[in-house]
Amino acid sequence: MLLAPRGWSRVELGFENGRLASLETKGEGTKEPKPRPQLHVDPREEAQRFNEALSELIAQLGDKWNPGKVTIERQHGFVDWKFLKPDGSVAWFSRLEKHELDSLLITDGLFDAIQGTERAFHDLQGQLQQRLGRVTGFAFDPAAGVLRLDRPNGAPHELRAEVVGSYLPDLFTWLWSWGDEKAHPASTSGVKRICAPEARGEGMAAFWRDHFHCDEGFAWALAGHVAVSLGARGLFRAQPPEAEGALFFAILELPPAATN
Repeated sequence: MLLAPRGWSRVELGFENGRLASLETKGEGTKEPKPRPQLHVDPREEAQRFNEALSELIAQLGDKWNPGKVTIERQHGFVDWKFLKPDGSVAWFSRLEKHELDSLLITDGLFDAIQGTERAFHDLQGQLQQRLGRVTGFAFDPAAGVLRLDRPNGAPHELRAEVVGSYLPDLFTWLWSWGDEKAHPASTSGVKRICAPEARGEGMAAFWRDHFHCDEGFAWALAGHVAVSLGARGLFRAQPPEAEGALFFAILELPPAATN
């Protein structure tokens, strides 16, 4: 989904020396594929992760498959994966049913959702950053839902906010705030309402899974969509002292214009 143009109905992957070397697609008849939202995922790094997963699969299959090609074809409600030997015969076949597709992180539904809010988020975020100016420190009162942002000169900003989630780079993991057992419910209720983990929306697993592995940029894109849906004015990325990870806050009110 991240490497192929949107709207594909068939993808053929070619391999050389056990690594992805080519990608060919057939689409749904449109001249230009639908644009992909900004997910901040480097395609080269994604291809590398694909190769790592492929290496694990080759080890699992043993001598059943000497990488030739892989074809992925999707119909309404399912996707077929065929692993082909160099002579074109099928070495391994797998079908992903609808419920499995709906649990994937990257889906067309996710693309549509983020694309629908990314322009609004870009505008809101630009205005928020201009108003905030330079921030030198922060503190958060979870029970009151108030974020204090310290400034080099002048009184700090005190703004209503919710914790959207935290990114843990050492674990390559995003954790939604409502999935954190230590989080105060008052500071996560709006985010949880938007993510709707109980509803488990089709193709929206990136919102209803409480945590998953991803790039920080991808987590930022998800948090931006939630911020717009929440009616927030943008996001603030906070780096706790002596911590590897980062906290993302949805700022619920616009601060006064910065004077420095």
